Amino acid sequence: MAKVIMKVRGIDGQISLLSDRVIITREGLLNAFAFGFNSRREIPLMAISEVMFRYASIFKPGQIEFVRSGRSQDERKNAKQSTVKFRKLHTAKFEELKEKIFELMEKNSRQRTN
Repeated sequence: MAKVIMKVRGIDGQISLLSDRVIITREGLLNAFAFGFNSRREIPLMAISEVMFRYASIFKPGQIEFVRSGRSQDERKNAKQSTVKFRKLHTAKFEELKEKIFELMEKNSRQRTN
Protein backbone atom coordinates (compact mmCIF):
# COMPACT_ATOMS: atom_id res chain seq x y z
CA MET A 1 0.00 0.00 0.00
CA ALA A 2 1.39 3.38 -1.02
CA LYS A 3 1.67 6.04 1.66
CA VAL A 4 0.27 9.57 1.41
CA ILE A 5 3.11 12.06 1.00
CA MET A 6 1.12 15.26 0.63
CA LYS A 7 -2.45 16.57 0.40
CA VAL A 8 -3.66 19.90 -0.96
CA ARG A 9 -7.15 21.34 -1.31
CA GLY A 10 -8.13 23.50 -4.24
CA ILE A 11 -11.28 25.30 -5.32
CA ASP A 12 -12.79 22.38 -7.22
CA GLY A 13 -10.89 19.37 -5.94
CA GLN A 14 -8.43 17.81 -3.54
CA ILE A 15 -5.14 16.22 -4.58
CA SER A 16 -3.42 13.47 -2.64
CA LEU A 17 0.13 12.60 -3.65
CA LEU A 18 1.10 9.03 -2.92
CA SER A 19 4.46 7.43 -3.56
CA ASP A 20 3.21 5.87 -6.81
CA ARG A 21 0.18 7.93 -7.94
CA VAL A 22 -1.80 11.16 -7.78
CA ILE A 23 -5.41 10.97 -6.62
CA ILE A 24 -7.87 13.75 -7.46
CA THR A 25 -11.14 13.71 -5.52
CA ARG A 26 -14.09 16.07 -5.85
CA GLU A 27 -16.22 16.74 -2.80
CA GLY A 28 -19.28 18.90 -2.45
CA LEU A 29 -22.59 19.39 -4.18
CA LEU A 30 -21.37 21.74 -6.94
CA ASN A 31 -18.56 19.34 -7.84
CA ALA A 32 -21.06 16.48 -7.91
CA PHE A 33 -22.96 18.29 -10.68
CA ALA A 34 -19.79 19.18 -12.61
CA PHE A 35 -17.83 15.93 -12.19
CA GLY A 36 -20.32 13.33 -10.91
CA PHE A 37 -20.96 11.96 -7.45
CA ASN A 38 -17.97 10.48 -5.64
CA SER A 39 -15.65 11.52 -8.46
CA ARG A 40 -12.15 10.15 -8.05
CA ARG A 41 -9.31 9.99 -10.55
CA GLU A 42 -6.11 8.07 -9.91
CA ILE A 43 -3.16 8.80 -12.18
CA PRO A 44 -0.01 6.66 -11.84
CA LEU A 45 3.15 8.77 -11.64
CA MET A 46 4.64 6.67 -14.46
CA ALA A 47 1.75 7.73 -16.73
CA ILE A 48 2.24 11.48 -16.23
CA SER A 49 4.15 13.04 -19.10
CA GLU A 50 3.89 16.66 -17.97
CA VAL A 51 2.42 18.88 -15.30
CA MET A 52 0.86 22.08 -16.60
CA PHE A 53 0.93 24.79 -13.95
CA ARG A 54 -0.64 28.24 -14.16
CA TYR A 55 -0.06 30.70 -11.36
CA ALA A 56 -3.04 32.34 -9.71
CA SER A 57 -3.62 36.08 -9.77
CA ILE A 58 -6.04 38.29 -7.92
CA PHE A 59 -8.51 38.03 -10.80
CA LYS A 60 -7.99 34.48 -12.03
CA PRO A 61 -7.48 31.21 -10.18
CA GLY A 62 -4.39 29.15 -10.81
CA GLN A 63 -4.55 25.59 -11.99
CA ILE A 64 -2.53 22.41 -12.09
CA GLU A 65 -3.19 19.81 -14.78
CA PHE A 66 -1.72 16.34 -15.05
CA VAL A 67 -1.17 15.32 -18.66
CA ARG A 68 -1.07 11.58 -19.24
CA SER A 69 1.28 10.26 -21.88
CA GLY A 70 -0.55 9.00 -24.94
CA ARG A 71 -3.92 10.40 -23.94
CA SER A 72 -6.64 10.36 -26.55
CA GLN A 73 -8.38 13.27 -28.29
CA ASP A 74 -11.44 12.74 -26.08
CA GLU A 75 -9.32 13.14 -22.96
CA ARG A 76 -7.74 16.32 -24.32
CA LYS A 77 -11.19 17.83 -24.88
CA ASN A 78 -12.21 16.89 -21.34
CA ALA A 79 -8.99 17.95 -19.58
CA LYS A 80 -10.91 19.34 -16.60
CA GLN A 81 -11.03 15.80 -15.16
CA SER A 82 -7.29 16.00 -14.43
CA THR A 83 -7.19 19.72 -13.55
CA VAL A 84 -7.63 21.35 -10.16
CA LYS A 85 -8.02 25.10 -9.69
CA PHE A 86 -6.65 26.98 -6.69
CA ARG A 87 -6.64 30.49 -5.20
CA LYS A 88 -3.63 32.81 -5.05
CA LEU A 89 -3.42 32.18 -1.30
CA HIS A 90 -2.66 28.48 -1.97
CA THR A 91 -0.14 28.93 -4.80
CA ALA A 92 2.85 28.01 -2.62
CA LYS A 93 1.27 24.71 -1.54
CA PHE A 94 0.45 23.75 -5.13
CA GLU A 95 3.92 24.72 -6.31
CA GLU A 96 5.39 22.53 -3.56
CA LEU A 97 3.15 19.68 -4.76
CA LYS A 98 4.36 20.15 -8.36
CA GLU A 99 8.01 20.03 -7.30
CA LYS A 100 7.43 16.93 -5.17
CA ILE A 101 5.74 15.20 -8.12
CA PHE A 102 8.73 15.96 -10.36
CA GLU A 103 11.04 14.65 -7.64
CA LEU A 104 9.13 11.36 -7.40
CA MET A 105 8.90 11.04 -11.19
CA GLU A 106 12.67 11.40 -11.48
CA LYS A 107 13.26 8.91 -8.66
CA ASN A 108 10.92 6.39 -10.30
CA SER A 109 12.54 6.79 -13.72
CA ARG A 110 16.01 6.21 -12.22
CA GLN A 111 14.77 3.04 -10.53
CA ARG A 112 13.36 1.72 -13.84
CA THR A 113 16.67 2.23 -15.66
CA ASN A 114 18.67 0.41 -13.00
